[in-house]
Order: sequence, then C-alpha cells, then structure tokens
Amino acid sequence: MILNHYKSEAKLVKGFLQVKSRNKTVKILCQGFYPDIVAAGELLFELAERLVNSHDVNVSVLTAQPSFVKKDKLPSKEILNGVSIKRLNIFNFNKNTLGGKILNSWSFFFKVLFTVIFASRYDWLLIPTSPPLLPLIGVVAKFLYGQKYIYLMHDIYPETASKLGYISEDGILYKIWKFLNKISLKNADKIIVLSEDMRLKLTDSIEDIDLEKISIIHNWSNEDLMKIIPKKENYFLDKYGLRDKFIVEYSGNLGRIHEFNTLLKAAKELNNHENIVFLFIGDGGKKSEIESFVKNHGLKNVRMLPYQERSELPLSLGMADIQILSLEKGYEKLAVPSKFYGILASGKPVMFIGDKNCHIARVIENNNCGFNIETDNYKVLANAIAYFEKSRDELIVYGHSSRKTFENNFTLNKAINLYLDCINKEREFVYEKILFDSKRLLINSAG
Repeated sequence: MILNHYKSEAKLVKGFLQVKSRNKTVKILCQGFYPDIVAAGELLFELAERLVNSHDVNVSVLTAQPSFVKKDKLPSKEILNGVSIKRLNIFNFNKNTLGGKILNSWSFFFKVLFTVIFASRYDWLLIPTSPPLLPLIGVVAKFLYGQKYIYLMHDIYPETASKLGYISEDGILYKIWKFLNKISLKNADKIIVLSEDMRLKLTDSIEDIDLEKISIIHNWSNEDLMKIIPKKENYFLDKYGLRDKFIVEYSGNLGRIHEFNTLLKAAKELNNHENIVFLFIGDGGKKSEIESFVKNHGLKNVRMLPYQERSELPLSLGMADIQILSLEKGYEKLAVPSKFYGILASGKPVMFIGDKNCHIARVIENNNCGFNIETDNYKVLANAIAYFEKSRDELIVYGHSSRKTFENNFTLNKAINLYLDCINKEREFVYEKILFDSKRLLINSAG
C-alpha cells in the first residue's frame, strides 16, 4: 500500500514538473509599444524582452501601429528580439486633442476585443490602463474561456480624467466608468500598482477589494542601457550647441498631469543669466502652452527638442546638470511618472515640483538625491538654480546618490524578479499543495 502511494506521489510530482517546465505564456495588450515613443510601451518592451530571453517566458504583444514615431507603417506581424508582436490598424487622429485621443483609444479597444474573443488561452493576459478601459477585455476573456489576467495600473481612472477636467465627478459618465473599472479590478486575478500611494488610493476607492492580489511593483530604468556619460564625453552638448552651459532639463511627456508654470516662471526670473539654459525634450498635450509662454515673455534661455531615440537616452539625459520632474496638484496618488527612474539612473540630481507627501518626494528626501519644491514656489526654484550654477561641484554628491538609489531599488532586473514572482506564484502554490497532499496520503496509509 505504501509503495503504491510512493508511486502516486512520484506521478504527481512528475506531472507538476512537466507543467513547471512548460514555458509560460503571457499576452500583453497595449496601445503604444516599442518603437513608438510611449514610456509605458517602452517599459513593456523591456519587460517582454527580458522575460523571453532570460527567463524562457513566451511573450506575445497585441498593439497598434505607432503614432508618435514618424516612420513608415511597420509590419502587421513581427518577432523583435524574441517578442512576437501583432500590430492593429486603428484610427490615427491627433493624439494631443481630447477627441483624437478618445477615437484612437476606442478604435483600439474594439479591435483588441474582437481579436481576443477568438484567441487562444494564455497563462496570463497582462493589461495596462492604456487605454483606460482596456482591462475590461480581461473580464470578457475570463467569462468566455476562463482566461486569467493581470490588471497593470499605470494610472487610476476615472479619477485622473476627472482631475484633468474631461468629465465631472458628479456626472453619469464618471459613475458608469467607475462601475466598469470596479468590475475589471474585482475580476482581475492580480493587480499591479506602481507605488504605495496608488495602493492606498485603490483600497480607499474600492473598500472590498481583495488585498492579497495587489502587488506594488515600481517602474524601472534599464541598467544595461542607462550608463553614466560624463559631460566632457557627451557629444550631444556639441550637437545642440550647449557645451559649457548650465542645463536645467525636463525630458519626456509634456503631458497634462505635469506642472510647468513653476518651472517657466523660474526661467523668466533667470532670463538674463546667459549661462543657464532650460531644456525641454519631448512632446505632449502641454507643448503648445510651453511654447506660447516662451514666446509671450520673450524667453531667450529656453530650448525645445523633439523626443530622442531610446538608444540615445543616456546622452540626452546626460546633458543636464539638474533634471526636473513635476506633477500637478492632486495627482500624487494617481500616477508615478516613469521618467523619474531614468533620471536616477543617469546619475543626475532631481528637482521635483509638486506635493511633498508622495512617493517621488519621499524617495528624493530619504536618499538625498535632489530637492522638493512646492508648486508655485518659482522664486525658490530660481534661487536654487542660480546658486548651483555657481556651485556645480555640490551637485556631484546628489548625482551619486541618485545613481545609488537607482541601483539599489529601481533596476529592470529587480522589477523582472517581482513580475516573475507574480506570474509564478500560483505554480509554486500548486507544487506545495501536491507535496502536502502526497505526504498526507502516506501518513494515512501507514496509520
């Protein structure tokens, strides 16, 4: 009898190991994906690439044709660095207008919905909030064929839309959106948020959410890509005529959740300081507002550049003496700009403009890697910039702290390990259950 149970245990464990050895399958749904210049899409490409090539996870992506990069239409199907990509043709209206963004997003949503309905089942669907209601597709797939999905919360909706003034918090649209979002979250098998602030906002918003399925996984920067380039070796400074200038740089999405008035007013205060340049790199919904301010106030110390190639990020970020990051009031629990981790990786001091009671401000303060400036305190910001332009050596300490903070907390490798824990956790539970049940059978038969 005992021998038979040993054989049973062996079969169970063998079966488990066969399941364990099968490559896991993950399908990522996201509107923007590399080579499109969208931060979330670039991060997801790094995640997919590392999962495929370092951890034998089978990752495929369903995305849209790029809309930010000015290139010819890309192949509808492609394998890029081991990642299988399928690109859908969707509307391509002006993404910097509300109407264009809505039409593009709904076009992508319905095309993905139709595709997923007739798709094979994967171990996991990974669905970010881009576009915001995309995780509803996970609910449909779960209902139709038991598909498991991970809700990746890059932003919290509909609160963000309300804060931006797109919808009213008292309106019917907000209530419907909130209801649909709650369905997506409660049916998700796992939820990933980007900070403790976002987790608290989520749990306050949905009181009966299952806390066990929520994981905090910060965004990251790629340690293989982001190397520190000393300014004396950075040819971008010569390329853009900025050699010997003291550069205050904002790089990334010039989006509506970011606050620029404080920075622009500081630039106005320092307009006669010939050695100080305020450099904006990127594009987004507030670009035209920034350009109008510069023109209306005759600012000679502001330069604007387009997005740079991903491979040149160490060079573009490396031009700065000080890097700027900002959030409008009230957004500290709704989003975490991923550019923060690239700044830390570049080994530059950070000046954060926004609420001091948030994830970014706490990281800066606790690790001595920069300064927190309250919104509208443009004179304090201008005075700090003017001081450090004359005392550049003092910034070196803050820059070293930035890089150390990045290496200790926010590398791609650290994030990958947490994502692997997330997609493997159930497998490990099954293994423990198999061994427990097998041992129990042996004990019972021996008794």
